[in-house]
Amino acid sequence: MKTRQKGKVYFRLLVITDRKLSSNNLTILAKKLSEAGVEAIQLREKDLPAGEFLKLARRIKSIAGRKTKIIINDRLDIALLAGANGIHSPVNGISPAHVKQFERKMICGKSVHSLSDAVSAEKEGFDYLILGPIYRTPAKIRYGPPLGLEMLKRVCKKVKIPVFAVGGINPARAVKCIERGAHGVAVIREVMTSKNIRKTIKDFKSALGSL
Repeated sequence: MKTRQKGKVYFRLLVITDRKLSSNNLTILAKKLSEAGVEAIQLREKDLPAGEFLKLARRIKSIAGRKTKIIINDRLDIALLAGANGIHSPVNGISPAHVKQFERKMICGKSVHSLSDAVSAEKEGFDYLILGPIYRTPAKIRYGPPLGLEMLKRVCKKVKIPVFAVGGINPARAVKCIERGAHGVAVIREVMTSKNIRKTIKDFKSALGSL
């Protein structure tokens, strides 16, 4: 297991939102996650118009408080206007160099789906990577077959920045990902569909060692 980072990416659990999967309003969900100890939430509501997305981001940033970092998917404008802590880039998203022109302290993450993607992203200056899908999951079918734990291990050995495993991750699988060198895990469905947020987060904390 990699040691806990002392820099920007100290969190091990990154909860990614999908309001269509959650029975909770996202602001209510964010409050529950923050109260349960979650230290990083990525807002990934791609289909929301800019105005609605900004309102949502500002509400969640206010509710989450200082302890929980809010990372915005793809939309640098929303991240800046909402006072978010980070920006997450999809495969063809914005580079850290462009982000730093506006906010040097902002966390920059990127989704990758191969070893070569991971190496390139590290060279670009990203602070962390989300690699997947590691396991089969409905949300990641379009990206092809699962990469598997061996690919996760290869990527984690090759790059020095934190790698988060994504795709079909539950607490039991999180343990296996950490054993392969992952810094942490990114989860969507397991949290969005949970009937008991506090217990689910507690289970992930036990699996990861910390949140």
